[in-house]
Amino acid sequence: MPAGPMRGDAAVDLSDLIGLDADQARRRLEIAGQRVGAIVETASPRPVVLEGSLRVVRARRGSDGQVDLVVTRERYLPPVKRE
Repeated sequence: MPAGPMRGDAAVDLSDLIGLDADQARRRLEIAGQRVGAIVETASPRPVVLEGSLRVVRARRGSDGQVDLVVTRERYLPPVKRE
């Protein structure tokens, strides 16, 4: 029997996860019977304030079949210039 989703659903197209809330993406994968690996939060290298929910910016399926997600906050507040 081939390895794949446990519930008989088709594998989730990882490009469909981009932009989703991290919890939505995780649920979509779990419903399809796919294992979720690491969920890693990334941040801007510049000094900004990040806010809002975590959104998926990258999704990758490893050789073990688990899907790793990279997430970031959905918006940022640019720094205020002080004179």
